[in-house]
Formats: sequence, C-alpha cells, structure tokens
Amino acid sequence: MGRKFLIVGLGSIGRRHMSNLAAAYPEASFTVLRHRPSSDRLCDRLGAHIVTDREEAIAGDHDLAVISSPSANHIDVLPGLIARGTNLLVEKPIVTNTHDCDLILDLLDSAPPAVRVSGFNFRYLPSLQLIRDMIREGALGTVVRAAFAAGQWLGDWRKGTDYRASYSADAARGGGVELDLVHEIDVARWFFGDLDLRFAQAGRLSALGLKSNDVSVMVMSPPRQAGPIVQVTLDYVARQRLRHYEIVGDKAAILWDIGGKVELVTPQGRQVLAEQPGGFDVGQTYIDMISHIGAACETGGWPAPLQNLQDGIASTRLALAAREAGTPQGTGEGTESP
Repeated sequence: MGRKFLIVGLGSIGRRHMSNLAAAYPEASFTVLRHRPSSDRLCDRLGAHIVTDREEAIAGDHDLAVISSPSANHIDVLPGLIARGTNLLVEKPIVTNTHDCDLILDLLDSAPPAVRVSGFNFRYLPSLQLIRDMIREGALGTVVRAAFAAGQWLGDWRKGTDYRASYSADAARGGGVELDLVHEIDVARWFFGDLDLRFAQAGRLSALGLKSNDVSVMVMSPPRQAGPIVQVTLDYVARQRLRHYEIVGDKAAILWDIGGKVELVTPQGRQVLAEQPGGFDVGQTYIDMISHIGAACETGGWPAPLQNLQDGIASTRLALAAREAGTPQGTGEGTESP
C-alpha cells in the first residue's frame, strides 16, 4: 500500500516537499489542506485530495504531515497533529511567538511517540557537516569566535510577486529577518550547542517599507559564557545574495561561503577543503531530508533526525529573543502576543 501524506500549505516550499515525496514514493497519495478548494497542476498531476476543513485534515490517517503554511499559521494544526501522534515535518520557524513555543513543548511532553522533525535543511549540507565535524574533533583548536552573515534584497526573493504583500514584510505574519533567516541561528546552535542571547539590535532601516525588521545583529555565547562569542548578522537589503560563515580557533580558522567554497586558514596558508557543486547543493538537502525522515518513519525513529521538534523550538525561541530585545520600542515588532 502506498504512503499517505498530508501537505499543509502549498506555497513554494510545500510544492518542493510534495514533489520530492512523490519522487521518493511514486505510489503515494496526497491530501492538501488549503484555504481555497481550488486545485492546480501539481495537485492534478498527483491526484491530490484538496480539503479546506482543518479538522478533517488533522483527523486523517497520514504517514507524514508536512507543515509548510506561513509560520504564523503553524499553530492552527500543530496541537491536533501532535496529539494524534502523526509523524511531522515542520518548516522553520516552528512558530512565531514564545507563548506558542511553550504550548508546543508542553504538548510534546505528553504526546504519543512519533517522528517529529524541524525543517532546518542546512544541517544536511555536506560542507557544513564537514565544518561541524572539524570543530568537534578539535581541528581548529579552541574556537574563540564565530560570525554568521546572511542577506538578500527582499524584492528578489519571489520573482513576479510584490514583496510588500508577502509574509516576510509583516512581523505579525511571522516575517522579519530574525525568523525568515533563522538558518544562521540554527547552524550556530548546531555547531556550538545551546546559546544565550547577550546583545541584539534590529530595525527597519532601508527603503523597503516593511512592517518587519529588515536588519538584525545579535551576539550570543554558551551558558556561563563557556565558549566562543558568536555574532549573527541578517538583512533583507544586500543587493546580491550573501551567506558566509567564519569560525576562528587558536590553531586554525574556517571560512565558508554559499557560493561554493570552504577554506581552512592555518599558519602555513590557505587550503581549500570543499568546492562546488557537491557540498553546497541546497536543493539536494531537501531530498536528503525527506529520505532521512522516510527511513525514520519506517523504523519508528531510526536513524534519528538531525533536528527534532524540540531542537527546532530552541532555535526559534532564540530568534524570537533577538527580535524582542533588538527591536526599538514603538515599532510594534518587539512586543509579543499569543
């Protein structure tokens, strides 16, 4: 019998997951929860059943539910699916306020066992896995600082659409760089473990005209400051996409760039450790994540996901703390409400 999948939200990321699931499981059947009953080419091609009733979707017998609706809407379906013990892939950020973080964690404490995965796909990039291994093996010596930077002009994100109408432009809908570009916060936690926020500053400083922060700078370190000083800088403003990381230890440093290079810097010089295409294929990470989750669902949890839902909540909570601490009073973005 073919697998049964629920897709909640059919934006670009929902379509990507749906297509990857269909490729991995050709006999699968799909239920898609949408606000409107309209179908489209992908749903027609895969014979998807379109539903608009939330309770009907949650009550279904699904092998996996993919939550890819706007992040502010995740909370509409997560409690019911968690209570049913449905296997989950939840896109990042998991939720958009700390009240919902606490609610989900409380529900997980008493929920039936299931595979519940956070959709932080950068953990599946081979080039970043290489860096994490080198940090843990001590190849850099004692790491004293790390910098994670990401930025891209918001108007270039979704071609053919008005960025001002997107969720990214509206903090109330889960937008703002802290949540939209939360990958960098998550990678920092993946490399160095739990981090506490020490400083944050954010704002709406560009001409984009957003109702969300278009730039944010934050400084973090492990509890009791027993580890590196970590800086994360995020923006919607860079006119060319940038994403680069720098990890500095007392033996060596590593430089990573999404453009396709990992360099090791030592007293002897620079050594290229990885280049395009294999270690930097972001599209492949979604396929690998689906494969990993599928295997875990078949065995009841093995291999363990690279990031469970609790871990995803921790990264989300850190992003929310940075937004709350860094947003100037009077803009409305730093004050949370359930």
